[in-house]
Amino acid sequence: MRAPHVGINAQLVASPGTYRSAGISGYIDGLLSHLPAAAPRYRLSAWVPQAHPGWPGVAQRVTGVAEDRVRRRIVWEQTALPLQARRLRVDLFHGPAFALPAIGGVPSVVSVPDLSFRLFPAYHPRGRRLYLDLITRLSLARARAVIAISESTKQDICRLYGVPAQRVHVTHLGVDERFSPPTEAAKCAFRQKTGLGPYIYYQGTLEPRKNLNLLVEAYRQLQQAGEVGHRLVLGGAPGWGYEAIREAVVRHGLEEQVLFLGYVSPAESPQWYGAADLFVYPSAYEGFGLPPLEAMACGTPVVTANTSSLPEVVGEAGMMVTPGDGTVLAEAMGRLLGDAELRAELGRAGHRRALSFTWAATAAATAEVYRKCLA
Repeated sequence: MRAPHVGINAQLVASPGTYRSAGISGYIDGLLSHLPAAAPRYRLSAWVPQAHPGWPGVAQRVTGVAEDRVRRRIVWEQTALPLQARRLRVDLFHGPAFALPAIGGVPSVVSVPDLSFRLFPAYHPRGRRLYLDLITRLSLARARAVIAISESTKQDICRLYGVPAQRVHVTHLGVDERFSPPTEAAKCAFRQKTGLGPYIYYQGTLEPRKNLNLLVEAYRQLQQAGEVGHRLVLGGAPGWGYEAIREAVVRHGLEEQVLFLGYVSPAESPQWYGAADLFVYPSAYEGFGLPPLEAMACGTPVVTANTSSLPEVVGEAGMMVTPGDGTVLAEAMGRLLGDAELRAELGRAGHRRALSFTWAATAAATAEVYRKCLA
């Protein structure tokens, strides 16, 4: 018998080593790196903007349509892609980022990474918000099965779009093996190389939804109270609304205490996590929340918000606070910075918890969704 053929739209995967390689791109990369082992009975094809250096066992079909050429990519996804899927006799099509072709007739699965465009519309440009809402609605109606990357996102999908719970399957994300606790010697060497000394760390896109203005305010309170001798390091590429974060730093007179790293490469990311005394992630909403998990994998204690998927990821292994209150956040940060034993305890607990989130498990859960759809 012919092996079932699964096609995956990997058009949003970015070139390794670029700022676009996180988020949805990271999800696609982690999934396709492990899917051949998890689904050996399937033939796998992926449409990519340019050839990807990894993914043995996945046939790559280079489209030449750059992931950042949004309008051109959308037109291609709705016209050329379904025709190619039929021509290649694809038995099941997977759209890993909100979108499925509106036409085509091929049984399909769609992944919904988050619904921030519905829950926090002010944090998205109007055109992007309207497109994502429309394509998500159409794709959910077409899909044979829906994949959510957390139970929280599954509940949002069911509540906001009326999708029956039995059609939505949760496949948590994984953390790459390169994230692990550094030795004390490695931590000291990295701090010496950067010349920073002790620091508090954040990593992720710099945008309003991440509540970074609140983090800057909490840090200012600790500075004024004389409770912190740490720099605040913000790692990540600027996103929409980034200027407001810069302005908050200037307004509080913290230009010398707050360091903006910009894009952090995959090679340096574990070092920045691992050498920090504290990782703080006060995001108002996350579909999953991979940065806290990566920090935990590096043995760094985490302070994060107790909303959306973040409790699902962090569990009892981190300190969670109600978002929106800079004083509460400052108190949590100050408590951990003043208690080395508690930091070490949470660091160990976080590392243990992070070990249960693997890309192999993500791929296995995804393969099980494929199996049910093709049964």
